[in-house]
Amino acid sequence: MPKHAVLLILLGVVGCGGGSADAVARVNQRRLSRDRLAELMILAQPVPLTTEVAYELASHWVTLTAFAQRVAAGDSMLDSTTILDLMTHRVRWELVEEWRRRLVARARPPEVAGFDSAYARELLREKGARLAQDATSMLREIATDPWRSRDSSRTLATFAGGAITVGQLQRYVQYLFPAMRQEMRAAPDERITEFLWGFVLRELLVSQADSAGVRLSEARYREIQAECRQAVHSIWSRTGLDPASLAAAGATVAEREHAASRRVEEYLEAAAARRVPLEPVPAFLAVPLLREARWEITGDRMGGVVEQARRLIAATEARPTP
Repeated sequence: MPKHAVLLILLGVVGCGGGSADAVARVNQRRLSRDRLAELMILAQPVPLTTEVAYELASHWVTLTAFAQRVAAGDSMLDSTTILDLMTHRVRWELVEEWRRRLVARARPPEVAGFDSAYARELLREKGARLAQDATSMLREIATDPWRSRDSSRTLATFAGGAITVGQLQRYVQYLFPAMRQEMRAAPDERITEFLWGFVLRELLVSQADSAGVRLSEARYREIQAECRQAVHSIWSRTGLDPASLAAAGATVAEREHAASRRVEEYLEAAAARRVPLEPVPAFLAVPLLREARWEITGDRMGGVVEQARRLIAATEARPTP
């Protein structure tokens, strides 16, 4: 029997169950077991068997499960209130970029780079911006686990007329790519400090843009709306989590949630085995989803996931091939 067939048998023995005792992630009542996550890691070979990879796969499961449960409950994620919530981060970012373009337009082309950095330094000096003594350690902590509940009102930076809190920084870090958060955890203090000053500058520019009356054009606003709606449709299409098919799968929310959970499992299994592309839920959609769900990823159990995956692979390789 080929080795891959033996491996599939082993995975079948493991199954996809698992109680709360060995759960490594949960979303409301749904749980991802250590053994199931180990299965996905094995299917994803030759992806390295590391705790970082295990955590990333668990993150995909959490965001997709949160999305699945919202749709199963009858929320298409396309109503105007939800779309407005999804747009908030994008609109805020683009307002800052528009304001920076207007500022840079004052400089001659050869002076643009120098003008941008000089303006940033002068703005920080003018506003008397200061970082809290523990700001770098707090950023590392947030980058390590951006979802853990913290004292969101705690001050991380001050400037004339305002301050930046842990809650503001945590929300911003949640929108970053996982790879960037991982880089932050290992970055030297100088890099962390640079990021913090950049964040303070961004908040000051947001305030300036608002005071200057900077607004997106109606056309651009509609484009962002359309992009948010398309992102939702894209997840429907690639996972089978569209409202129509889930409605046909069950008459009750519980029945639809069960069907949705199976589709999440099937999609992640196919993606791990490279039968379909693994596309993450976009951050602008994932962050609002996770704010409203009761969820958890137990980071200190990822070592056990890696060990289980290695045991299964070792058992497969130890068996003689006929």
